[in-house]
Amino acid sequence: MNRDRLQSVLRIRELQERSARGELARSRSVHRAADEAERSTWRMLDERIERDRTARSAADLVAARTVVDAGMLAAETQRACTRHAEAEVGGALQSWSIAARRVEGLVRLSERAAQQARDEVVRKSANEIDDLVLIRFAGAAS
Repeated sequence: MNRDRLQSVLRIRELQERSARGELARSRSVHRAADEAERSTWRMLDERIERDRTARSAADLVAARTVVDAGMLAAETQRACTRHAEAEVGGALQSWSIAARRVEGLVRLSERAAQQARDEVVRKSANEIDDLVLIRFAGAAS
């Protein structure tokens, strides 16, 4: 592969890897926020249940139960959001992993190509020296 082309492909793959890494960071942030919101809702719900243990009348009991039911619904909805965010993190992690492996493979290929180019320069230099020595010996022998 042409060295310039290889460098262009490597730059593109590095950009793709950085983009995937950014998406992974974003999805982790969303997951953390969803998880914290869910935990907060559960904490507030637990506190509300503790406060409402001593209901004074039937109307207070019904009102407390309505609030708890609404809180449970909110917590369950947030749990679904947290699970979705967790799945997004898994997908983003997989995409980043693939992109990182592609970059790693191209870096190794680039290093190998650079080493081959250096070896070729050394080989040509050795051939030139051999040719000079042969010419000198041929001139001295005649």
